[in-house]
Amino acid sequence: MNLKIKAMRDKILAEMIDKPGEEKTTAGGLILKEKDATEDAIRPRWFKVYSVGTNIDWIKEGAYVMVAHGRWSNGLKIDEDLTLYLIDNEECLAVNDTNPMDDKSIVIGSKPIPKRASDDTSRVAVG
Repeated sequence: MNLKIKAMRDKILAEMIDKPGEEKTTAGGLILKEKDATEDAIRPRWFKVYSVGTNIDWIKEGAYVMVAHGRWSNGLKIDEDLTLYLIDNEECLAVNDTNPMDDKSIVIGSKPIPKRASDDTSRVAVG
């Protein structure tokens, strides 16, 4: 059975190519495994566009798009190899014609948020 799912109006259906929990190899050969729900996993993700609604003219099927963290739906498993996500078209941060996961010059990482001391009053409202 060959099933074709089509996005409607202003929707984008895409496949996540930058999945949490996958291993990444650094230039020095170190293998790093990212764990979902950790600070390193909270970052934008790359998706390959599967289908685009008729009201969207700025992106085409087959393009790669970076989406802000968490701005996608739960996955819809189409078959063993394909899970599609409905992504928020207003939270697309970047578009690329080639697979950014193959380009080692593109690096997206999380930034640690420093903890403030309990006596820090720099954000206390005055007045």
